Amino acid sequence: MSSFAAASLTTTTTTTIFQKKKQRIFFFSNNHSLSLSLLPRGFQTTYINQRIQNDDDDGSVIDGSHRPRFCSTSTPTPTPTPKPNSNSNSNNKLLTKLRRYGISGILSYGLLNTVYYLTTFLFVWFYITPAPGRLGYAAAVERFLKVMAMVWVGSQVTKLVRAAGALALAPLVSRRLIWFTEKFKFESEGKAFMAIVGVCFGLALLLFFWVTLFWA
Repeated sequence: MSSFAAASLTTTTTTTIFQKKKQRIFFFSNNHSLSLSLLPRGFQTTYINQRIQNDDDDGSVIDGSHRPRFCSTSTPTPTPTPKPNSNSNSNNKLLTKLRRYGISGILSYGLLNTVYYLTTFLFVWFYITPAPGRLGYAAAVERFLKVMAMVWVGSQVTKLVRAAGALALAPLVSRRLIWFTEKFKFESEGKAFMAIVGVCFGLALLLFFWVTLFWA
């Protein structure tokens, strides 16, 4: 008698579980237009067991209960490809062409840089941000640093123009470098190049130091 009651209780419990699972499975299969009520009971049981097994395998059991999963059908937005900087590419192309002239191309670019820094420094110092003399050494140095910062920003803006100008002047600079090497009897064009670079740096440093010291 007790065995019969236990079997009856087990059957009732199993039927209740299947009924609950059936409702849940019907929720999932609603999108497929599949109604479990139209299927034979044997197929219902097989379908329910299969869905329960799939849910248990993919970890959809949360806190002891099965919860529906929703999958996003939206198409991911492609990441836009950054556009290359045209000014940077143009500048790199000009510098590549300039390197073909060797030290003559480098010297051409360096001479234009020297002219730019000297003229722009004097223009900014006297006309853009004029200041009275006798500032004191600390104030004069601070003013020098601010002016050089402005000159450097301007050099970034005009870099493409200076590179184009240096490329145009490179053939002339090459001929002048040969003449300078022979005129002053340098052993090679490389030594003549180093001498010219030293003169450019010395002239720039002397001008910057003199102006700053005079305003101190």
